[in-house]
Amino acid sequence: MSLLSIENLSIHAGGKPLVAGLSFALAQGERLGLIGESGSGKSLTALAATGLLPAGLTASGSVLLKGQQVIGTPDRQLDGLRGTAAAIVFQEPLTALDPLMRVGKQLAEPLARRARRDGRPLSPRALDAAMLEALAEVALPDPPRIARAYPHELSGGQRQRIAIAMALACRPDLLIADEPTTALDVTTQAEILTLIDRLVREKDMALLFISHDLPVVANTVSHVVVLRQGEAVEAGPVAEVFARPRHDYTKSLFAAAQRFDTALEGGQ
Repeated sequence: MSLLSIENLSIHAGGKPLVAGLSFALAQGERLGLIGESGSGKSLTALAATGLLPAGLTASGSVLLKGQQVIGTPDRQLDGLRGTAAAIVFQEPLTALDPLMRVGKQLAEPLARRARRDGRPLSPRALDAAMLEALAEVALPDPPRIARAYPHELSGGQRQRIAIAMALACRPDLLIADEPTTALDVTTQAEILTLIDRLVREKDMALLFISHDLPVVANTVSHVVVLRQGEAVEAGPVAEVFARPRHDYTKSLFAAAQRFDTALEGGQ
């Protein structure tokens, strides 16, 4: 059985279609990339997969997350899936983190929630130890100092590591990474991608990776779905799609990426 199965997903804002007839599946341990330009429906698909679409948007079709239908299911019934079946790392952690709460306390909350769900609540001392261990797992230096910091006192890369630690705190089967390196410099991007790759592999998680950066996608996932204006125009193994793109839109994405690389090399 697929961990995430999306069939004929459509998302509308009023009468305007934002995603139309999208279908794909993801099993435990698999890695799938969603690529396309801004506005192609990538992030909306991730939100629909966890029942987190903003008010005013409606979804139809089928989204099965660990066997549970997401579309049309009340939030209270989906709360048990969020975090455990799937967790999301968003593009900009500064907006995802509470600016008025120390990051250690923010990380401790999902750790405590998962422990309660497992019927093994943690004592304050055990929770502190688990929180520091989670910070160390995402390669943050001096976890006690980081735990005492507020989000604005940390770098972009450190905040993204905190966001990843929070996503992993409930030990999800599926990690959804929505443009997780866009706001970071090139060196930090590489470090975060290496971190995600290691954690997904070590924990045998599935990965839904959303990006418009083709080289990053090529090095991160095994299969890819290309979205254009909310519709899937091409899908398949990443090596095959990248080597022999069939759709004109996919070809245009690669042409644009090549022009960008050429421009960068010319400016050096």
